Amino acid sequence: MDAVCDREVESIVIRASAQVGKTEILNNIAGYYIHQDPAPILLLQPTLEIAEAWSKDRFAPMIRDTAALSELIKDPRSRDSGNTLLHKKFPGGHITMAGANSPASLASRPIRIVLMDEVDRYPLSAGAEGDPRSLAKKRSTTFWNRKDIQASTPTVKGISPIDAAYENSDQRLYYVPCTHCGEYQYLKWAQVKWDKEPEEAYYVCECCGVVLTDSDKPAMLAAGEWRAEMPFKGVAGFHLSELYSPWVTFGQIAKNFTIAKLLPETLKTWVNTSLGESWEEAGEGLDEDSLMGRREELLDFIML
Repeated sequence: MDAVCDREVESIVIRASAQVGKTEILNNIAGYYIHQDPAPILLLQPTLEIAEAWSKDRFAPMIRDTAALSELIKDPRSRDSGNTLLHKKFPGGHITMAGANSPASLASRPIRIVLMDEVDRYPLSAGAEGDPRSLAKKRSTTFWNRKDIQASTPTVKGISPIDAAYENSDQRLYYVPCTHCGEYQYLKWAQVKWDKEPEEAYYVCECCGVVLTDSDKPAMLAAGEWRAEMPFKGVAGFHLSELYSPWVTFGQIAKNFTIAKLLPETLKTWVNTSLGESWEEAGEGLDEDSLMGRREELLDFIML
């Protein structure tokens, strides 16, 4: 959310596990622009049905319960509101909710702020028009202060749009301090251990080896900071796994893993939704010694 207000940032990528606040961040960004910096906004969901559900279940309650926003967007039931389920007007701008599966909802209309939720669930093409993300971003071309924000849980490595977008960003990770030695590190699944029962899992500091429990997590999260792993080139990327969630314990994550690992399909879902990482499909590898043993001499022939 801070990156949205950074003038040097044009694009934001959020690659994260499920239920860590991705959609809520998009809600807050929409609310900020409606109230503080009015602009034409597009909120793109995988389908029109999901866009309608977001409008009714997430956006409408936010408007209703936020005094600053309810003063700017009229009740759609009023005669002169100018608002529909998928299009809301406010002084200085409007917000349109659209589905990535609908070419009509991506029709040409200038948009300054493009918010894209769960991009890995988008169809490859909006009808015959092409990539929905590219179509949406194209609508902001004429604005010098445009922003586009993509958020999603990743899917399969090599074909995951959010994975590719994150790789093209500055790849920020959230570093937190150990409550014992104070050294900063980002949380990794490899450091989650348990002795007998997975429900009793804990985190082992990779710097000093001390055991960190769920009771340490609030202090660690409060003192954490984002650190970029790659140079910044206008795209701010953020990765967050369920290990950081204040609502899920290390034990719950470990228990879910022991159940999920029994089948490739469930393990894939766990990697995507808990670790926030793309799943790499197992393929037939090449044995380099066998390959080297099949070498043959190549003779050069000169055609006269």
